[in-house]
Amino acid sequence: MDITLRNGTDVDAELIISYLKKLAEYEKLGGICNITPTELIKLMNEENGLHVIIAEQDGAPVGMMTWYTYKIATFSGRRVFYIEDVFIDDNKRGGGIGTALFAEARRLAEENGCARLEWKCLDWNTSAQKFYDKIGGKLSVDEWLTYTVDLNDK
Repeated sequence: MDITLRNGTDVDAELIISYLKKLAEYEKLGGICNITPTELIKLMNEENGLHVIIAEQDGAPVGMMTWYTYKIATFSGRRVFYIEDVFIDDNKRGGGIGTALFAEARRLAEENGCARLEWKCLDWNTSAQKFYDKIGGKLSVDEWLTYTVDLNDK
């Protein structure tokens, strides 16, 4: 079965949100995924906004990846290609879809002149970690810790 990748568009908003909700449930964060189609479409259409790649097999969606270029790596003078979300239907995992999505991410990052690809993985998601190791992903060893401030907390 061939894997086809295509850019997600406004018409795909409901599909993309369904994948985001599945991902949030998998990550035990289902209660915080409340994005609306209007909000998603706005993100997808703003300058340097969210991009989506939809993976299909036999014309049916089987997974997706969201990405954007974000911070500027000032030491290199280039942007960073950040993979925000990856989700592949349970029954389609292990069939090359993840490899195809990450190969496309690498191609797009190179095409956009980015310094590197970045993404995060939960520490308990060992199956994803094994996959990331297989495709050449490396844990950051730069001694930088990621801190966040949740703006929804008052």
